[in-house]
Amino acid sequence: AEQRAQIIQRNLDNALVASTDKSPAAVGLTYVKGAPVITLGGYYIATVDANSARVARTTPALLAEKWANNLRRALADESSTRAYVAHLSGESGEVASGSAAAAAAQEQPGRTYNKARLVYVPAGMVLPLTLTSSITTEVARAGDRVEAKVSEDVSLGDTYIPKGTLVTGHITEAKAGDKMAKSGVLGIKFNKIKTPDGTESPITARLIGEVSKGVARESDLLKGESTETKLKQAAIRGAIGAGGGALVGTAIGAIAGRSGGAVGRGALAGLAIGAGLGVAESFLLRKGKDVVLSSGQALKLQLDSPVTLATGNYVTGSL
Repeated sequence: AEQRAQIIQRNLDNALVASTDKSPAAVGLTYVKGAPVITLGGYYIATVDANSARVARTTPALLAEKWANNLRRALADESSTRAYVAHLSGESGEVASGSAAAAAAQEQPGRTYNKARLVYVPAGMVLPLTLTSSITTEVARAGDRVEAKVSEDVSLGDTYIPKGTLVTGHITEAKAGDKMAKSGVLGIKFNKIKTPDGTESPITARLIGEVSKGVARESDLLKGESTETKLKQAAIRGAIGAGGGALVGTAIGAIAGRSGGAVGRGALAGLAIGAGLGVAESFLLRKGKDVVLSSGQALKLQLDSPVTLATGNYVTGSL
């Protein structure tokens, strides 16, 4: 709770410095994915979550209204607001004696504040990425760093996440393809996003959608060509390549049948035995396909939880 209060205070301080409108009317309340979000001058302040509302024995909507009204009442004191903002921005060393701004200045002397725009990115947002280096399960190891970049501007209404934003993470699991057609397995977890101005924020996200030909996605893991596909290919090769076994099976069936109808049935059974041996041999000896992702590989990353980004001048307008 203390950490969250500090984050909200920092968001509020940033908004007070950046917003041109610092009046009570600048306090906004909107809903993102059903959750109430408080803003000031279009800048993100806080999301009122269900847990906070439960502790306060109310609903998120009512608690959001309470927080917003408290902020409006505080901003109604114009002189204290101006003095506090002057302290935050470093534009004046004079702070009104006895004001709330004076108390804040004494508690946090010399603190610097980020004037960058704060942008709220909701959960469920999909970021198109391209890998900056190649990855293969032949050499990859759990813990290896992974980097990708946002491949195009991601619109957030009248703001956006710019192309070239860096997204980093690590490999969680890496297994090379093995005999018996065991496919290579690769797990990737992206956990940080860094905007071009250098601001870094933690994220919770997962890969979605198709990846590339020969690579299947199963939940959070990427796998090489599936065993089912391997078996189908082995069956085709077994039926064609195991001709000797199939012919032997046909001959045995013909001898054992001793009649026209029986020859047909025996021949079919012998063919199945011969082809089956070819499939088994192929399956046992063949190595499963590794997961190979080339540099420039396109990926889709979906945010599982919202994230607040401090952006530069490339973002304009209101949330």
